[in-house]
Amino acid sequence: MKVVWIAGMALLAAASAHAQTTIYKLVDESGRVTYSNKPMKGAVVLELEPLTVIQAAPAPVAAKVTAAVQKTDAAPARDAKPAVATLTPVPTLAAIEPQVQRRRDDERRRILEEELTREEQSLSGARDALTQEQQNPALVAAVRSAQQAVDPTPAQLAEFRNTIDKASGRIRGLQATVAEHEKNVEALKKELGALKP
Repeated sequence: MKVVWIAGMALLAAASAHAQTTIYKLVDESGRVTYSNKPMKGAVVLELEPLTVIQAAPAPVAAKVTAAVQKTDAAPARDAKPAVATLTPVPTLAAIEPQVQRRRDDERRRILEEELTREEQSLSGARDALTQEQQNPALVAAVRSAQQAVDPTPAQLAEFRNTIDKASGRIRGLQATVAEHEKNVEALKKELGALKP
């Protein structure tokens, strides 16, 4: 019964503290400022931001307290010892924060490793495409015919140049793609290296 009385008093104190949120400010003739939670003649009501209230115990702990109170209210057997409410200690923020940070780091590491795998696959594909394009039979044939041409006409020179430029343009694009993937792989490896093990 004593536990129920203490819990009731705590609720009553919390309710009365919540009810006294109006603050009055009074400046007297000499310029002295007085703050109060009681109305005063000539006082002005201050508009304050609401206070953040943090619960003392999470719901599972409150349920354990309720269960313990219900046990103590029951009529005890003749030889039974009085019930004692035991509460599981609530972990503090300092104890929880490293665990949360560790989970975040693990999740970040997993995401970075997945991105690194994808980038390395893309880099491998781009390198293969570049090698294949460099060995393109049309490009090789155009280069050989340009090298073997003896005294080509201006029209032939223009045709050789167009064919080689077209093939070279694809090669330059693939080289830029390879360079981009290499840069991404390097950046991801650097980020992974910066994470705590």
